[in-house]
Amino acid sequence: MEYTGSQYIGEFVDGRMEGEAEYILPTETKYVGEMKDGMFHGQGTLYFPSGSRFDAIWEKGLVVKVSLSSPIWTRLERSLQAIMTVETASITRSRG
Repeated sequence: MEYTGSQYIGEFVDGRMEGEAEYILPTETKYVGEMKDGMFHGQGTLYFPSGSRFDAIWEKGLVVKVSLSSPIWTRLERSLQAIMTVETASITRSRG
């Protein structure tokens, strides 16, 4: 399911978010990267309103590897909250 107030720009496969996409949360945090089965999956970056970013490899909505080239966050506590929100938002259900 999509998080209420979020915006998804990308394709759907069998009613689920899939492929290269942008996912913008109501908090103005934006994910740009790969989606699979409605979740962050593959190479992707979170962009935070503070200007910070988080580059990672995702598997089924969870971070499995952080990019060493990812800039240091300027507001760690806010970024961690955004990641928890993103993980909650990336859960999906079939449409139909």
